[in-house]
Amino acid sequence: MWRKLKILSRFELRQTWDDKGILFYTLICPSIYFVIVTFSSGGHPFGLHNLAYQLLGYWAYIILVGVLNGFQFGLIGMRENNFLKMFTIIAGDKRLIFYSNLLVQVVFVQIEVVLFDLIVLILNPASLSLVPMMVGGFLLNFILIPIVAGFSNFILLLPLKMNVMSLLMMGYIFLGMLLINLPYQQNSLLNIVLTILSPFSYLINFYVNALRVISQPTLLNVALLGIVALVYLTVGYYPVRHMKLQSYTSRY
Repeated sequence: MWRKLKILSRFELRQTWDDKGILFYTLICPSIYFVIVTFSSGGHPFGLHNLAYQLLGYWAYIILVGVLNGFQFGLIGMRENNFLKMFTIIAGDKRLIFYSNLLVQVVFVQIEVVLFDLIVLILNPASLSLVPMMVGGFLLNFILIPIVAGFSNFILLLPLKMNVMSLLMMGYIFLGMLLINLPYQQNSLLNIVLTILSPFSYLINFYVNALRVISQPTLLNVALLGIVALVYLTVGYYPVRHMKLQSYTSRY
């Protein structure tokens, strides 16, 4: 099993590295936005307050878009090109393809987060005080990326073409970005609902509590984050076992 996983991971690594277009959405776009905001704000892209909190939004975006584009769309692309069926026959278990893809995307997303943090440190000297938080966020991402994958595994079951799926996920991402800007308290009902339903809100809430950004963690939030993580890691396993191997657009 481990030998097959190692071989598949090497293949997925090569595939991901060849498809450098993914970097445009996950790293280049947020970096360009940050650079534009830096120069248009006189060197204060985060404003004068909530420097740490706003950085969390960039991390959440990179992780969610990285998981969707590199991981979920990667599996869907393999399915539509009939590679998923072929490699499942070779590997003997489609779960190995899932895990090898996830492992590779964890590495790539982490590299993108580190590169973005370096850009922030170079362009905004005030962010040097956030280096310990950046290190803590980097370590937390090893837990958060699989959880976000569990959040979004449902798209593996949707009988939609790739272009329709892309539009749907674009709306999904923009909606999540809008919702995290809503004003609400950590212990409010709205925060609980968004943490359960939105990976963006879950990521921000997890960072805020684990890194103690803005406020101290509460027992309610810690319990909520733990239960939601357990549910999505468990429920997210169902699409892995039941996703189709056959393409929705090809008869072969």
